[in-house]
Amino acid sequence: MSWHTIKESIQKDLLSRNLKNPNIRLNALENIETLLTKKKPDFIKNPEREFKTLDKNEFKKNLSMFKENGRLSSAESSIINEIYKRI
Repeated sequence: MSWHTIKESIQKDLLSRNLKNPNIRLNALENIETLLTKKKPDFIKNPEREFKTLDKNEFKKNLSMFKENGRLSSAESSIINEIYKRI
């Protein structure tokens, strides 16, 4: 499964749910993609292989280190859960 397929699937799912403001999570998806592109491009190139090498919580911990505040937002954490669910 390619990154594009995963991203598109999450976007469609978020828009189909009855969320009050899906843009918050859609923006979080973009933020995660930007972080991955800059800091962990292998996760974009081969998501199935790379995401399976790390536990979800370990991945969240590692990714949060790349953020200025050192923490993922709840929307970003939710997006990572969605990524792992699809993989």
